Amino acid sequence: MIKLERGERPKELTDEVCEELKKLYAEDRDKDVWNSTKIKKPLKEAMLDMSHGKCSYCECRLEIESKDATIDHFLPKSKNPDEVVSWENLFPSCLRCNRKKNNREEKIINPCENEPKDYLGIINANRFRFKAIDSDGIGENTIDVIGLNDIRRVMVPRMEEWESLKERLMEIEADLKEEGFKKKYKNRLRKIMENCLPDMSYSATKATNLLNDDTYNEIKNILLESEQWTADLKKLEEDIEHIALRLV
Repeated sequence: MIKLERGERPKELTDEVCEELKKLYAEDRDKDVWNSTKIKKPLKEAMLDMSHGKCSYCECRLEIESKDATIDHFLPKSKNPDEVVSWENLFPSCLRCNRKKNNREEKIINPCENEPKDYLGIINANRFRFKAIDSDGIGENTIDVIGLNDIRRVMVPRMEEWESLKERLMEIEADLKEEGFKKKYKNRLRKIMENCLPDMSYSATKATNLLNDDTYNEIKNILLESEQWTADLKKLEEDIEHIALRLV
């Protein structure tokens, strides 16, 4: 999970439209008023822009591999009907996370209001498993409510994406040690680093693993020694550090 920045609410979601849709929902709780033709398309576009096209919670890529983008009500609509189309209460979510969260009312991380890395770390002995690091129970609630350590649906995909990057890192390290610095190796490293940025799937996990990976740091040292650790790579690393979680 990474910190998200909520943009301006879609212009179509006016106060008048909100009141109209809230009234419809009050009359019939089975109405998916958030999918009204008046707001559905712009609302979906604005939410996916906010979340980099990912689930706000597990960070899987939405709209591909049959992972449809659903609308999650951060405060459950069943208990908070006045928030049913409130822009600040809506998050794009994969169906799995939406169903897991359902009507649970435990206090969890709000990706737009809270900094996830204040609540979540990654276990050093299993670098695809989250662990709560706060003392208020919010991190633990989040892991439990969302199922962030679901092995098959979440941990395995995180592992597979990282292992693909790790294999490419090892190839770069071998080539650098055998042939010395060549621009193509730096470009290959840049592509791997870009794969750990916020707009990529499972970016918090990949960012954490990258910065704590011996192969990555050996490549970095080689580039530093050959004066090829340039400003663009330094900026990329800073962006990665911004979303990386702590190993615990």
